[in-house]
Amino acid sequence: MLAASMLGGAVSNLLLTARLGAQGPEVVTAPQVNIVDSAGQLRAVLAGEDERGLTSLSFFGPDGALRGVVGSEPDGTPVLQFNDGEGRVRLAAAVRGTETVLTIGDETSNNILVGSLGGAPVIGLAQAGQTRMQLALDTEGRPSLDLQGEPTLNLLGRPGQRAIGLSVDPSGSPFLSLYDSEGAPRVAMGAVQGTTVINLGDGTRPRLVLGVTNDGQGTVGFYDANGTLVRLEEADASR
Repeated sequence: MLAASMLGGAVSNLLLTARLGAQGPEVVTAPQVNIVDSAGQLRAVLAGEDERGLTSLSFFGPDGALRGVVGSEPDGTPVLQFNDGEGRVRLAAAVRGTETVLTIGDETSNNILVGSLGGAPVIGLAQAGQTRMQLALDTEGRPSLDLQGEPTLNLLGRPGQRAIGLSVDPSGSPFLSLYDSEGAPRVAMGAVQGTTVINLGDGTRPRLVLGVTNDGQGTVGFYDANGTLVRLEEADASR
């Protein structure tokens, strides 16, 4: 048994030596290579295994701060990372299995995520670590757009001029607004505090307001040019 072990070790050493020798005299074999500038300042490190466990090529700024890493994790997952001058990650990319993710910005704060998750392409915008907008295609090719946090979506006619507006106010009430060719609001529809409301305006203020409450009570309000209610019609909810 001992002889077999010694023989196995000798064969392994022989194979390793043969592989290293086959690389030629101009090949350097080392667990880590430090690269310095003309002043002797460390600017890059090529490591077979760095302090994070990565096989990596790391770049450093003149102040010694880590500015970029290209490498792979122990399981072979490729990693790309660029930092700002304060050491915060500003761009990161990784491929994990079939999923690819590129994060632009601070991963813990405001950022843009572009990737392929679960076989579906995704673009996400995040603020304070929470995704506020996500555009995606499912595996069947159906698109979806999710907006969170008092979102507003405007469709423009002429450059910079709203034609249709969709929004959700801080209370969670949704609104749809329609604008004329001059950009003046003409129609506003929404659900406010349990009441469905439609406002028809003259471009300056509402002139006709239709509403239906939770209990089915319908109303029609007429307003003058000053915005004063001049007549209110109420439907009999019992009929």
